[in-house]
Amino acid sequence: MRESLQTQVQLLRETQPARYGLVRAHHADVRRAIEASSRNYPTTQQLLGTLENTDLSARMLGNVLSLFARFGVLAIHSERNNGNRYDLTAYDRGRMDELARLLEADSRR
Repeated sequence: MRESLQTQVQLLRETQPARYGLVRAHHADVRRAIEASSRNYPTTQQLLGTLENTDLSARMLGNVLSLFARFGVLAIHSERNNGNRYDLTAYDRGRMDELARLLEADSRR
């Protein structure tokens, strides 16, 4: 059985604080990129192209997307060494809402 999202976020915060900080700081931008994409299986560069005025690099975006996949928010369609493709047909808006609530509540601590 998969761990609860709250448990996964807590474990990330405790074991990888830098990656946790990255996802906490940029989850809203990444969500906008996902929801603005017209592609079902975009690359990181294609998703980055949907964002204006962002300080996210392709590497940072890729790290957040891989965490989203680990959290069950979306899936990875194909893993390649020159750029993953993400399966946005598996995007779970409800799980994204839950993740956003957890991260925003945690940032108010």
